[in-house]
Amino acid sequence: MKKTLRLLAFAAVCASTLALTSCASYSVSRVDSSQFRASMGLDPQDVKETAALMAESLLADNILTRKGAGGRSIIAISNFRNNTSLYDFDPNLIFNPIRVTLNKSGVAYAYVKNSDDGFVSGNRAKVNTYNEEADFLGDSRISSGPSPQYSLTLQLIENATFVGNRTQKAYQIHMTLNQIGSGLAIWEDIQDINKLGRRAAIGF
Repeated sequence: MKKTLRLLAFAAVCASTLALTSCASYSVSRVDSSQFRASMGLDPQDVKETAALMAESLLADNILTRKGAGGRSIIAISNFRNNTSLYDFDPNLIFNPIRVTLNKSGVAYAYVKNSDDGFVSGNRAKVNTYNEEADFLGDSRISSGPSPQYSLTLQLIENATFVGNRTQKAYQIHMTLNQIGSGLAIWEDIQDINKLGRRAAIGF
């Protein structure tokens, strides 16, 4: 009798395990990002395209006249301010398309200050002694660092409105190029990413 009960218990456990495994199994296929469903948040593709567009706009305006080593302007991406409800937003989603676009252009070299990218890692001692605030104000007493000619600052802003059963969200990326030494903001761009959804569909 006890043996029979043990066999029945074992069979029940096996059946449960099989059922859970069957329910949890699913097929995975690689798809193009255009097939992703849009959300009311900031989707990676939205940010990637917008950030690259802003970097291309900067290059098109031919504002990078100051040159560093190798005849390329060096740009320190130095500050990011997130004024949205997306507290876990990764700023690298904005930084990376900007860096890639500028670095591929052959006109500029962009790096994120105090990050782990190759340029910063190879010049860690210099970067750590680089006083951006003093350099920005033209203080000649600063120690020599990677010697950027420009710094790039970015701000992410969010605005939400409700119209009937619809929610409208406008995300705005504000990019400013500062000329180090003079303290002047010599170039700016603003791009909007707008989202529209039904309130019932997004849980409001």
